[in-house]
Amino acid sequence: MNFFIQMRESVIDIKFYRSIKNNKFSRSFVYLLLLFLIIYSINGTKTYLGTKIIMEEMADDLKTNVPEFRLENGEFSFEGEMPHYISSSINELFVIDTTGKVTVSELKDVDTAILITRDKVYFKRSKLETREFNLTELKGFTLTKTDVLELMPKLSIIVAVFLAFGFIFALGWKLINAAIMALLGLIANTVFKGKLKFGNLMNICIYAITLPMLLQLAVNLYGYPIPNFWMIYWVISILYEVLAIKSCIDEEKESEDTTGEDRSYF
Repeated sequence: MNFFIQMRESVIDIKFYRSIKNNKFSRSFVYLLLLFLIIYSINGTKTYLGTKIIMEEMADDLKTNVPEFRLENGEFSFEGEMPHYISSSINELFVIDTTGKVTVSELKDVDTAILITRDKVYFKRSKLETREFNLTELKGFTLTKTDVLELMPKLSIIVAVFLAFGFIFALGWKLINAAIMALLGLIANTVFKGKLKFGNLMNICIYAITLPMLLQLAVNLYGYPIPNFWMIYWVISILYEVLAIKSCIDEEKESEDTTGEDRSYF
């Protein structure tokens, strides 16, 4: 059966699962591989292009708006007027000051902040957590504005490499999802008094996550995260699985009833 037909039927027709429950695992795996490759490629392209655009914008801003700076022998030097505020708002602060005018105490009222001083960098990710990094640990390391400008375009390439390797781990996680669902499906199989094996349930679960994966793609492309979407993902997956298990067991019972009627006739 055509891949796209399988994808459609797994979403719109619960009885479709009767036809794939006895698939060889390799066939179901190829389906998952193709589906995930399409979805991952779309998401990966969006991530790569987004990162590339952001890096280009940051590089342009750094080139035109940030004076020369240098990190050498564990000390940071800056040629512009200080304090130099790269970002300053109610919830965010990014400031460079090697004169000592700005201290870490000024970060207490913002949620996220970075303060670069002559010999330290302070990071704040929440109102309750501020971390300190001592630049003296970087003695022997040199970084200039030119170095950063040369590095930034390469970051998008690094992202592409991570995405390529990440595909293997992400696909593995989807298989683990299916395996977890299959284990839960054994409970439903017992409740409905079915004869499905773990292999049957793996086939069912691989196809059952089709709609949740497509919805996850839509959410990612939309650009605004839905709170607790992982719960929606699992609820829909398990609902499809249970309905598919029930349908397959009903088919078995219908077949047994028909066989019984034929025997009684003879």
